[in-house]
Amino acid sequence: MEDQLIEGIGLIELQPKTNAMMSAVRHIRNGCTTMHHNSWGEEPNRLELAEKSIEGYKEVGIRLVYSLGGRNMNRLAYGDTEFFTTLPPSLQEVCRDMVYYDKKQFVDDYFALFNYLYSRYNNSDTHIILCPSWVQGCTVDFLQRVEARADELGKIQIHIHTLESLLRKAYSLRKYAKSLVAYLDDIGLIDNNLTLGHALYVAESDIELLGSRHASGTHHPSCNLALRNGIAPVYYLQKAGVNVVLGIDNRAINDDEDAIMELRMIHQLHCVLGSDLTSTPTLDAFDVLRMGTTNAARVCSFEGELGALKPGMKADAILLDLHEMMEDPWTSPNLNIAEIFIHWAKGTHVNTVIVGGKVIMEDRKSLTVDVDQLYRGLRKQVERGVNPQQRCFAEALQKIKPYYRKWYKGWQKLDLGPFY
Repeated sequence: MEDQLIEGIGLIELQPKTNAMMSAVRHIRNGCTTMHHNSWGEEPNRLELAEKSIEGYKEVGIRLVYSLGGRNMNRLAYGDTEFFTTLPPSLQEVCRDMVYYDKKQFVDDYFALFNYLYSRYNNSDTHIILCPSWVQGCTVDFLQRVEARADELGKIQIHIHTLESLLRKAYSLRKYAKSLVAYLDDIGLIDNNLTLGHALYVAESDIELLGSRHASGTHHPSCNLALRNGIAPVYYLQKAGVNVVLGIDNRAINDDEDAIMELRMIHQLHCVLGSDLTSTPTLDAFDVLRMGTTNAARVCSFEGELGALKPGMKADAILLDLHEMMEDPWTSPNLNIAEIFIHWAKGTHVNTVIVGGKVIMEDRKSLTVDVDQLYRGLRKQVERGVNPQQRCFAEALQKIKPYYRKWYKGWQKLDLGPFY
């Protein structure tokens, strides 16, 4: 994964509103009524990026949770000030601003922006939540201010990427002599409003702690496989009482945002081996379905409002074309519909999407935006390619990669095995 952090800097950047609208359209056509946009939060124009993104999602009609990301340490590498000294002077100049900047001012600016976005956009259908990007990318003061602000606002959700890779686990053991989960607990963040993004390399004690505090964790099966990160211990997290939630990270198995296929991936990936069929039952269709509905509603700050069709809840629903699932060539009508959905449904079976009682897609046609026109504009942006300044910076960072790999060499010698 760490190589990808360098590679990503050279990607074509779309205008934020266009990017948001494209993402919303692709999620809606695969049956999503709500999505979580996790921003990077470190760009100089981050206010404009946030507002244009929120505007794009709202125009398409998807329900939105927007989390403001940010890091005030380890932006270049884990242990960035020490890593910086290993670089030759020419490369130090390339990345100096990634290592040496006013870290306290960044945190002050982060909360100023968060407070502005929260006051302007947070409402019954759009939620603004806190998101210090990585545990190993934030100082103690930053994390504790996040926790305090969340409490002030009624214990709103906090989302933070945690133990997503082996090297992040290695860093926590080298830096803190303990898991990042134990470290978060030491500073008071492990609670029922905390969501750990990915949480691949949690130890058994971490799982027990997270379950006892009713914390949440997102699971991104295809993303983690694509980045060679590993497989999260979802079965054991769920068994311990952790609120496990589907995540995609724009890396679905077919690169098409098919959330239904990702639910199937979870179901198949976590058929844990065990000779005792009583103590090691597999996840059933309802367990997995909840990860994309009621469980997900909780981490999006819509607990009790989304994820089910009940009186008093928001009227979000999808209609599927069952013909292929039931009659190609035949499916027993005695099977539970949830089992049929998890085993056979695909995003392409979604016919109609309703958000808050409003039909926003019918017969697989968007009713809120001209998708052909949107995509034509998007392709024009892509044709412009990467701007020269970005290309120059990306090429310079490629020269850092050998030093990057040398820096992490040997970290794997620690006891870094996943829980299973």
